[in-house]
Amino acid sequence: MKKSADAEYDFLDFWEANQKFFTMKQGTTENLMHFKEQFLRQAEVLQDLYGVAWFRSFALKTKAYAAIASTDTAAQNKFKDDIFEAVLATGFLCNCDQMRTAPLILDLQTNCCREVAYDPNTVSKA
Repeated sequence: MKKSADAEYDFLDFWEANQKFFTMKQGTTENLMHFKEQFLRQAEVLQDLYGVAWFRSFALKTKAYAAIASTDTAAQNKFKDDIFEAVLATGFLCNCDQMRTAPLILDLQTNCCREVAYDPNTVSKA
């Protein structure tokens, strides 16, 4: 579908931006750095739509946030501030070529089941 130059369709643009971000996958021959740039650009588009606190409400519902002592407000705030990058890191791994990242994702799932806390909290670490 082509977008009309004389009108903006906010709801359609919003839906398309979400769909593109959540369905984008790295091609089997696509360079990882190229895919990373594409992924981060699309994340910026969504952050512009949702605002900077995009995943903060999600952060409050996670087990990791619940594990932080309620008296440690500095740690809670840091967790909420860093959640966008942490979610992007996980999404990046899941959207990369699964033949290349499947072992790492399996390790993450195994560690989660064992309650070993290692999550890639930045896209660079992912």
